[in-house]
Amino acid sequence: MTDTLRAYSSYFPPAVHFGSGCRRLCVDIVDGLCAPTPPRIFLVCSQSVFGQEPTQDLLAALGSRVLAARVGVPHDPPLSCVDEIITAARASGANAFVAIGGGSVMDATKTATLLAAAVPVPVADYFRGQRALPARGLPLLSLPTTAGTGAEITKNAVLTDVEKDTKGSIRSPAMIPAAALIDPDFTLALPAQVTADSGMDALTQALESYVSTGASELSRGLAERAVALLLRWLPVAYAEGGHAEARLRVAEGSMLTALAFSQSGLGAVHGLAHPIGHVLNLAHGLTCAVLLPHIMRWNYDCRRADWSRLARACGLADAAALLQAVETLAAELCVPRGLSGLGLREEHFAYIVQHCRSGSMKANPRAMSDDDVLAMLNVLSAGA
Repeated sequence: MTDTLRAYSSYFPPAVHFGSGCRRLCVDIVDGLCAPTPPRIFLVCSQSVFGQEPTQDLLAALGSRVLAARVGVPHDPPLSCVDEIITAARASGANAFVAIGGGSVMDATKTATLLAAAVPVPVADYFRGQRALPARGLPLLSLPTTAGTGAEITKNAVLTDVEKDTKGSIRSPAMIPAAALIDPDFTLALPAQVTADSGMDALTQALESYVSTGASELSRGLAERAVALLLRWLPVAYAEGGHAEARLRVAEGSMLTALAFSQSGLGAVHGLAHPIGHVLNLAHGLTCAVLLPHIMRWNYDCRRADWSRLARACGLADAAALLQAVETLAAELCVPRGLSGLGLREEHFAYIVQHCRSGSMKANPRAMSDDDVLAMLNVLSAGA
């Protein structure tokens, strides 16, 4: 077994609530966070869930506490979107944020929450490292409506700099929400494709977390249970969207995944997925799903003992059985085996190589040179 870190730090939200109906705790939590001042909430919500019952149920409970809202955030949110949220929140006099949505809503809101009370300059100044991030922001309550990204828990936000044609992250412990409420009721109406994409993102994060160079006993324990839950229940949630037990267990697996990778870091799947997803305009979870079996094979020999340990925890025989289980699941969810059908061409390779050297790539257990990345892209573009 690969040695885990002998010293590490962990950053979690002060409160994490899980379970059907836990969204209703939001009222008491936000009242407590803002006391003795009455809460003045700026809401950011995904367009797709705004009219659904769980959201309307929560908004009715919050009542006049919500002063203003932004409904709808583009995927891989551009910096201009965050600027717009900050401007609207300042104009409303908000002293707290509530985010209801998927990863894009979470990332845009976490950034806005951190910067809304800071010096009023464009978000680009912070994103490009021209100005130091503030030490604290306004309180944020996060309620995820997908089971995959884990952005409701983490200390980073993935944003798009349209002017520079790049996708990257802002990171700060001050971005961690004051409370995360993971209510699987929000996921009951998710389309099958979103279920697959977000679920495979969660599985990728758990598997990468387990073998990351930043893995610890804490993160491995969380990732281990997450993988077991997702392998068991994700295909059920995909096939039967209204299956309450499957939705609950996939949401739980996603939550545990987020708690794991937010401490350990990720790996080459995410290092490659960000530039590939950006240049091809693909959903992040789909990009990860295609890459995952390829990168697992790349890391296989140097982490075989770890994969075997994880496999046994999931009721599988060994590392080979774990890889087979992942490939079988990907096929069951109709994940393409390569990226040729999704538009990857040789003319994209230079951009991907240039922009893949993120913290995630550095945390991969086996180094990938530029030539290694090019070889991987050739395989992916051939559809193998």
